[in-house]
Amino acid sequence: MMKSFKIFLPVTLFMGLLFSQSIEANWQLGAAIVQYTYEVREFDSPEDSADASYEVTASWPSSAAAAAGYGYTHSLNQFEVGDTITTITVPLVNEMLLQMFGVAMNVNMNDNGTFTINDGSTYPTTATENCSTYASVPSVSENGTWSSTPGFTHPDDANAYSMGWGISLSSVFAQFSAADIAGGEYGVDYGVGTDMENWGMITIDYTDANHSTPAGMEIYWEAHDGIASGLGVNENGQLNGVTGVPVVPGDTVTFGNMDMYLAYMHPDTNLWYDLGWTGEGNFTAPMLGGPGHPIDPDNPDTYTTDPVSGEMIPLGLVEANWGYLFDPVGNDEVPFSGDEPLAPTGFFFTYNFLEAAGVWEAVVDSVYGETGDLDAAATAAAYAISLIYLDDPYATAVAEAVGDSINAWFYECYGATGDVFGCLEILKMGPTVTLLGVKAACPDEEGCGVDDSGWDYDGENGRLVLEVDNRCIPDNTTQRVNTFWANTALELDEEAPLAQEFKVYGNYPNPFNPSTQIKFATERASDVSITIYSILGQEVTVLQNGNLTAGTYNISWFGTDHAGNKVPSGVYFYEVRSDNRIQRGKMLLLK
Repeated sequence: MMKSFKIFLPVTLFMGLLFSQSIEANWQLGAAIVQYTYEVREFDSPEDSADASYEVTASWPSSAAAAAGYGYTHSLNQFEVGDTITTITVPLVNEMLLQMFGVAMNVNMNDNGTFTINDGSTYPTTATENCSTYASVPSVSENGTWSSTPGFTHPDDANAYSMGWGISLSSVFAQFSAADIAGGEYGVDYGVGTDMENWGMITIDYTDANHSTPAGMEIYWEAHDGIASGLGVNENGQLNGVTGVPVVPGDTVTFGNMDMYLAYMHPDTNLWYDLGWTGEGNFTAPMLGGPGHPIDPDNPDTYTTDPVSGEMIPLGLVEANWGYLFDPVGNDEVPFSGDEPLAPTGFFFTYNFLEAAGVWEAVVDSVYGETGDLDAAATAAAYAISLIYLDDPYATAVAEAVGDSINAWFYECYGATGDVFGCLEILKMGPTVTLLGVKAACPDEEGCGVDDSGWDYDGENGRLVLEVDNRCIPDNTTQRVNTFWANTALELDEEAPLAQEFKVYGNYPNPFNPSTQIKFATERASDVSITIYSILGQEVTVLQNGNLTAGTYNISWFGTDHAGNKVPSGVYFYEVRSDNRIQRGKMLLLK
């Protein structure tokens, strides 16, 4: 199923030209910052009932094996409606990053409310198949219309003008309306929670205060899944968008941190020596759901910084498709305090624990179903587990102690709450209590091999490495898109003689202020790019990047960078490429 994120240049139905400032020009996309927020929603469509889930799981020995009935599946997270699955920011802040992602947009804007996305343009989208979401960047070339609302000239910059702006092109692109940014208020007249949740605006930078020649523009919009935007809905208007979750946050540093904690800080000085995994360092996968390194704001070695938001991110976090279940903390959030369910197997989910849990569930279900005797069921289950490691009378002694404890805890809970089913949750403690009992009763110092946390599963026992299952979480996606454009003013010189060769004729005027035209010719249809560089060789902007037919052209540069900002005076170079042919020139900007 395709779910288009419609990143670049969606538009609303034309409602009439409502302003006098000109935006008519050829525009090249120079940068884009896109933020996606994925929020869990209720089931709405038949597609949801067939494919979607609110649960994130991982399976051993693999997702495929568990799905076929030959493995184990563990719940990692249960989403609730309204939860935020994730927020992703894609900072394509210059032409180089746009090119790395294969994104290119060249558009002719017309003052009559129409526009054309030219050949050679591409836009990002995603597809979700079998609950795996992946990105693609297909080509696009279409015509559309735009609308606006009255705006205002910036009080601190007479060359800049902002107004509400809306566009609509096709069912592939988002639809959003032109907001009244001059007389309206966000959150009241437009924005989330209003009648105009899908809205947009534009800011145009002109070469002078008369607003006669546009040099750069910034387009911003917000769009949410639904009929109004055309995003994330099926042909019946039902929400069907999903987020594929084949990975979860993983952590590569907690193992080492807990090792050091045990060795130097934990009050039980023998625990580090007793556990199977400490000091080994032979881990082949991250910890699923791990927190990463604790952040110390004064120590940059404990975190990385998000380049867009500036947020500090714990060191050691990774996206994990495979990983261990490791719980050294338990419910009280105190490391190695004794309440951790996986304590007997070194705080790792290992084959020994999986085996004990399976035996416990099977025996308890059978005996309790036949007798209704909780003590007898717990005792029988503990005995079956104990026999894996111990002979009698040790196995019998462990089983009787476990049965008595489980029974006593149940009636203590029932006496306090009166909730039979709630108190039966105590049975989940059975595998942990039994394996701890086996270790305590074991006649040898090695604990009878209960702790198999020192190695990965080897066909008999060891740590289990689980695969995160692909799950389709039903979501309502919000996209917030900020795009930056430069006026290329590419013109075909129809009076020039037929081009006979690829040639650059230079730029005029030179020196210049505020703009100059670069003239070039190509004798055949080719991919043409025109790039401006600073005297230090740094890329300033890309004026053209796409296919042109044979002819002689003039292209204007208004002395702005990829984001439409005016550049300082100085020497600049331009490079014109026609397929694999290159010619260069030099120009001087004076202010």
